[in-house]
Amino acid sequence: MNLIKLSTGAGYLYLTLLLVAPLLFIFWQVLAGIAEVYTSITDPFYLNPTPSAFRDAVFIRPTDPPMVVIRGPDMGVILNSLWVALTVAAADVALGFVLAYVLAKYVFPGRTLLGLLATVPLIVMPFATAYVVRKFLDPRWGTLNWLLHDVLGLPFKIEVSGLAAVAAVQMLMYLPIAYLNIYAALTRVDPTLEEVANNLGAGEGRAVRDVVLPLSTPGLAAAFVLVFIFAIDDVAAPIIFQDDPAARKLLSYQVYSKFLDQIRGQISPTAAFLALILLSISIASFLAVRRYVGLRQYAMLIRQLRPRTYTPGPLGRLAIYLVAFPLVLTAAAPLIGAVALVFADRWTTSPLPEGLSPANAAGRLEGVFQNQLFLRGVLNTLYYGVAATLIMTAVGLLIAIAAARSRGPLADALDALATMPIAIPGLVVAYAYFLTSFQMTTWLKAAGAPHIAAVLDPIAHPELYLVLGYSVRKLPFAVRSIYAGLQQIHTSMEEVAMNLGAGYLGVLHKILLPLLKTNILSGALIGFVYVTSEVSLSITLGVLKGVGKDTAMPITAFMRERFESGLYGVQDAATLGLILVAIQIAAITLTTRVLKTRYGFVL
Repeated sequence: MNLIKLSTGAGYLYLTLLLVAPLLFIFWQVLAGIAEVYTSITDPFYLNPTPSAFRDAVFIRPTDPPMVVIRGPDMGVILNSLWVALTVAAADVALGFVLAYVLAKYVFPGRTLLGLLATVPLIVMPFATAYVVRKFLDPRWGTLNWLLHDVLGLPFKIEVSGLAAVAAVQMLMYLPIAYLNIYAALTRVDPTLEEVANNLGAGEGRAVRDVVLPLSTPGLAAAFVLVFIFAIDDVAAPIIFQDDPAARKLLSYQVYSKFLDQIRGQISPTAAFLALILLSISIASFLAVRRYVGLRQYAMLIRQLRPRTYTPGPLGRLAIYLVAFPLVLTAAAPLIGAVALVFADRWTTSPLPEGLSPANAAGRLEGVFQNQLFLRGVLNTLYYGVAATLIMTAVGLLIAIAAARSRGPLADALDALATMPIAIPGLVVAYAYFLTSFQMTTWLKAAGAPHIAAVLDPIAHPELYLVLGYSVRKLPFAVRSIYAGLQQIHTSMEEVAMNLGAGYLGVLHKILLPLLKTNILSGALIGFVYVTSEVSLSITLGVLKGVGKDTAMPITAFMRERFESGLYGVQDAATLGLILVAIQIAAITLTTRVLKTRYGFVL
């Protein structure tokens, strides 16, 4: 059992050094400048819960034709972040439930196609999909107004801008997260309970209300909190809409912009306080849903039963084709538009991309691979992905063994701590790493250790912090996957081997690793996919060294840089996004086809 004790110690050491200590340093920064924090935070820019916040939320601009402008209330940075994230989470859970219920409970022609289309937005092209939504919503040449005003003949146009535009982007981006969690919950509801309800006279509607909905609560709660956390941490959409001042009044954008100020030497406790608020909101919501779900029992009477399904009538089938299919096509449209950007001559003053041809895509891909900087970005992404995946897999194996094979508060706390990073915004991790490492190098120089300080300098060597940050943030995917495998291996197998003289290292080598190889590989591949598409750490720590021959920027950091460089940079960024998509599809295909493992999330 020494290996279990060693695993427990290694897990605590890893998480304390790379997660707990840097986050505690943010508390110290806030306490050190509490007077400045109080002065800043009382400014209406951060908190403005007054009637004036709703003055320009929705209004009609007297143009020809009239323009209905939807901007959303501006209640200051903190409240704006809350209402945007709550709106996105509520809308996605409602839409995700409709979509998941249709796919889980009804049999109809086109069901497989609908399920495939529903997962398309899981493929991430950071910034590119948000940019395409911006093109859709453009009040002058956008696709929305072309469809509503020019095609359908409505006597007015619509302008969705500011915070409302950010919320619209996030709803489309995170709908698959809600759908997948709710679908998994619906398919786990014991079908015999529905049959009992039907036999007692309850129709489908009442069975859904009284049986299915209460028992799928874990999926609904998990979907809500995951979408909420992802939305409040998202910085890509605010950056794409940053020319509107209201879109900048979000916690994620303010932490990001103040991080860039810190690099220029403008140290501000307010930035630490905003990061602390972002961290507190995310962790509180995560712990609340874990406690809520953990208080209830949702077990099936009999496992592995197929979910109860129904055949819709003519009206039900019509409703599915008129509601579910347009919904998933709308959610997939930003990704389709982002790919079209690579194939298009231009997409400027027209509602749709113009001059689509494979030759355009081939030329742009060739240009990317001939550009040494872009090529460096691709190689950096692969290097960071592989290195972080190796670390998270090794640490995840140790933590999973410690959590699954020992009992007591220490094991429970380690398991909870290892799952926690999924609720910690990447911007907060980046900010904490930068502050901690910067202070540490200052202390080392003062202590007469300049060589060690030079190695740990975050400006000169951000690669170290990027890899460690990625490995910590995506650790839950490895831990949960391996932990699930350990729960299916009875401890008697290990006990027999140890009674025959094997040590726990031998048990690990000859029994656990062979039986866990699918779980280990599955967790590693899912973690690798999320590392390659990570935005928050990449556009903060990744840009510390700047753009040059030895740049540390991964693909997503180059995509942000190209989007902010002007019109022609947009298509370069989309091409880089297409390469990122190819990397993700390869890993997802391996995960779902070879390992027969669902690509999903943990909570």
